[in-house]
Amino acid sequence: MRALQPLALAEFDSAPFRFTASGRIAGSARAVFAELGDPAKFFPMMTRSAWTTAETGGVGAEREVTLRVLGRFHERMLVWEPDRRLAFAMIGTTSPLVDQLGEDFRITPDGDGVRLDWTVAGRPRGVGRVASPAVRLMLRGLFAVYRANLEKLVAYSIDLRGRQVS
Repeated sequence: MRALQPLALAEFDSAPFRFTASGRIAGSARAVFAELGDPAKFFPMMTRSAWTTAETGGVGAEREVTLRVLGRFHERMLVWEPDRRLAFAMIGTTSPLVDQLGEDFRITPDGDGVRLDWTVAGRPRGVGRVASPAVRLMLRGLFAVYRANLEKLVAYSIDLRGRQVS
């Protein structure tokens, strides 16, 4: 795995590659945040997600994920605000597409559900720069699928009396 210089949170807004998507999810902020802890449950291209530190959440915690076609990524949590926000930067990868990469998930109450805002920011390299338009299209489609998957997972976390379990 190749080491990456982590994208700082302050660099997300000015990164050469930036993608954002938003969608509504029926359910509580607590339930949505809880599901974000294991992206292999909702992200269709992910085949593995495992914490590599003793901490399984919180700023500084690390996990490794494997994505079909794109390779393995080692992530470090930059923001961990339960029920509100989770952001991380990649600190290692097998992918030849990026030199820096990070993701930011923001959860905002919205009526009887929440709004989920997702930002992917980074510095593509080589073929990653050329493929950026196609990557944007892929991310748009992936967001629609994983937003729906998250909503299903959150719905399953409601007990028989209609109360949120997680």
